[in-house]
Amino acid sequence: MPHTTPTEPLLIAIDDPLVHPEAVHIAAATGRPVIDADGPDALRRHYARAHAVFLDAAHSAALQTLPPRPGVFLLGSDVETIAAQHAASPGVEGAFVVPAQAGDLLRAVGALRTAAPSPHGREAVIAVLGAAGGVGASTLGAAICRAAPRELEPMLVDAHRYSGGLDLLLGIEEEIGARWGEIVLGDGSVNRADVRRALPSTRDGIAVLTHARTTINDPSGADKHEIERLVAATSGAGLTVVDSPVRLMPARCDLAVVLTPAEVRGAAAAARIVAECSAASTPAALVVRHRGWSSLESGEIARIARAEVIAQIQHAPRLPRAVEVEGLPQRLPRTLAAAARAVLEEAGL
Repeated sequence: MPHTTPTEPLLIAIDDPLVHPEAVHIAAATGRPVIDADGPDALRRHYARAHAVFLDAAHSAALQTLPPRPGVFLLGSDVETIAAQHAASPGVEGAFVVPAQAGDLLRAVGALRTAAPSPHGREAVIAVLGAAGGVGASTLGAAICRAAPRELEPMLVDAHRYSGGLDLLLGIEEEIGARWGEIVLGDGSVNRADVRRALPSTRDGIAVLTHARTTINDPSGADKHEIERLVAATSGAGLTVVDSPVRLMPARCDLAVVLTPAEVRGAAAAARIVAECSAASTPAALVVRHRGWSSLESGEIARIARAEVIAQIQHAPRLPRAVEVEGLPQRLPRTLAAAARAVLEEAGL
């Protein structure tokens, strides 16, 4: 099932010891899940998918590196300083002194409930995580991009240093464009369109950031900081799919897709990955891959991993050769296309 508006959480990023308990009390009164951000990384991770954001002056500076959105509210305890703090905090929709203006704040949050269109627009960051080696996480990530509507301008990010290159997977290894180590994001404002133009792209518009192939010991490549900078720059619009190990999963992630074989060890690994996603407050869903012989049914895997199976990929015997010869086909195998569409639906796209 896709994520629906009533389940969108309310995000709190407040250090002020007087304001924080009031904010938690007000947030609980909305009936929505509450995420209490313990730092700037958590704020960035949940900012886009939250129904509303409560923050104090100490966290308002973080808005300069985040895309604008409705439903960001500044909370304070002093009526004499809240106006000045609001003026110094671009991107804040309203400022409230709590608990005195708790009712006004609740009404402002309630007004967002019927806002149209959705406050997040059509954008998402999806991480694809493999629960076993060779299970096909890179192929699924590429298929998600290929199945996405063109207007989402999909971008596929390779966070596996030893992947061999996702440009090879898509058959665009000869295309000109930047690879990891050749693109410098810096600490200033970066436009998603500029990043896409710098990258090699497929004929159907998938921009790919991957690693260059080399026969020397080259230390350049994707690290946690670079991945976070890239996702922060590109997540304000469109679709960004990150093919990633769990430890490099971006903080800003709307959905983690755990691809597991229908096998005991894969299911056990998926359970651990789902637990780590849960600890990071990142929604996780399972896709089950059947590769020749399966020892588990999807229901058993869901029980072991404690997550919903949203799709299954049946064995596609002709796909490995097709990928090896000319890259992932424009027309995806039916089972892979169905799984990719299920992921997009789960992400609300």
